Amino acid sequence: MGITWPEKHGARTREVFLLSELDDGDRELLRVLQSGIPLSNRPFKEIGELAGLSEDEAIARINNMLAEGILRKVGAIIAPRNMGYVSTLAAINVPEGEIEKISNIINEFKGVTHNYLREGEPNIWFTMTEHDNETLDQNLASIEKATGRTVLRMPVEKLYKIGVKFDI
Repeated sequence: MGITWPEKHGARTREVFLLSELDDGDRELLRVLQSGIPLSNRPFKEIGELAGLSEDEAIARINNMLAEGILRKVGAIIAPRNMGYVSTLAAINVPEGEIEKISNIINEFKGVTHNYLREGEPNIWFTMTEHDNETLDQNLASIEKATGRTVLRMPVEKLYKIGVKFDI
């Protein structure tokens, strides 16, 4: 039995899942997963043991939470800056009738890691990571050309925190 990845990243069968709807086994499994995945021959066996579950039950529960959209991904968080990549937070103001079209244009770039609609102006915020500043600038310029809109660039000057552990 292995992990079954949803066809679409972030696929979900419903919009909101309340913490109170999860049973104790799922909550404990989520607590364990937040701490990372052991580097071993059978990481899900170890995760299951830490959560009080069998390996098969841990895998089945993880698959269910992936399918339900409770988990978006089970995997490594790569530190792009430590690998020589550059990134920026970017924002663009888009009229309501063009939000889907322009979001899809932005999402075509493989370096886009997040893309959000927010209230106010600018209203679409995204992050982009690339191998070098030249490629990053070229891609942001391509987005400007394709959308006819100016992209506000806010590169990281200093990283203070990344990551969160939820009180589950």
